[in-house]
Amino acid sequence: MRKLWLAAGIVLLLVMGTVLLTGCGRKEPVQKTVMVMDTVVTLTAVGEKADAAVRESIVRLQEIDGMASLHGENSDLKKLADAAGNGAWIPLHPEVFHMLEVSQEYSRISDGAWDVTAGPLVELWGIGTDKAKVPTETELAQAKAKTGWQKLELDPETKCARLREPGMSLDLGGIAKGFAADEVRKIYEQYGIRDGLINLGASSIYALGKNTKGGSWRVGIRHPRSEDKESRLGVVELSNAALSTSGDYERFFEQAGVRYHHILDPRTGRPANSGAVSDTIVVDGSLPDAGMISDLLTTAVFVLGPEEGKAFLGKLPTEVRGMICDRRLQLRTAHGFDEMLQQVQQDFSLAE
Repeated sequence: MRKLWLAAGIVLLLVMGTVLLTGCGRKEPVQKTVMVMDTVVTLTAVGEKADAAVRESIVRLQEIDGMASLHGENSDLKKLADAAGNGAWIPLHPEVFHMLEVSQEYSRISDGAWDVTAGPLVELWGIGTDKAKVPTETELAQAKAKTGWQKLELDPETKCARLREPGMSLDLGGIAKGFAADEVRKIYEQYGIRDGLINLGASSIYALGKNTKGGSWRVGIRHPRSEDKESRLGVVELSNAALSTSGDYERFFEQAGVRYHHILDPRTGRPANSGAVSDTIVVDGSLPDAGMISDLLTTAVFVLGPEEGKAFLGKLPTEVRGMICDRRLQLRTAHGFDEMLQQVQQDFSLAE
């Protein structure tokens, strides 16, 4: 019998106090929690116009949710899928086009470890739904034939795209929340909000400025092998940076005693079997698209695995830091992530 497991919450926020002491000179934060983009989103902002910034951000998140969906009647992704293989160029919303441009660049430099065209594979496996199953070899081969980032063509001048093969479709699940975090950050800046925390389902976080006590935001990284969802691998301090975490414990099902997790290797069509159990990426806010890059990189690095993933991160700008946890709970870090990491549990050690 097959069991479906949904393990909610990847990164644990350590709230450092929401009510400020008299005389500290900082305003009380505005914090709102909503359900959007199929996850629980908590937005925290400090400033004169914090309430307006948070309200506008929620509206923006709802817009992005519709924009990134494959199933909305007017969705660009649906239009692309419907026209797949017929040669027609489909006009895209500029922001959808931008997500695809960034996706293509990271598909190229990761040699396909990240691939936004994995839609047919995601649908086939159905992990995280009540239709999760292990596909047959024939089904897998048929779905893989409908993927491949090189088969997505983009025209920067017209902001149009097309898919070469019939049956192709895109999946923005590994990038949309990061994009949304970037968009909320822009709204905060427009309203003069310098301090805040953007928490999209805990898998994508953007920390701005200082927390409510005047220090850096403290974010706990979940222990990937503890049944206690509150158990942490360690803690990092963030300020003006985006953080994303992926793990094989997030969404999975079991069949015949084998666990099948949701992080698919687009090159094999199967759940990634790279030796990684979780990874965390932090991208400094000085880089454009920091949220989006941190989001997609957690997938790419997980797929590449501990050794290859570390080497890949080492080729990226130093503003991109990362950590990969393997099955023996050994940690490999890049660009000084180990110096950020605090309160590491004794279960873990740094790989030599």
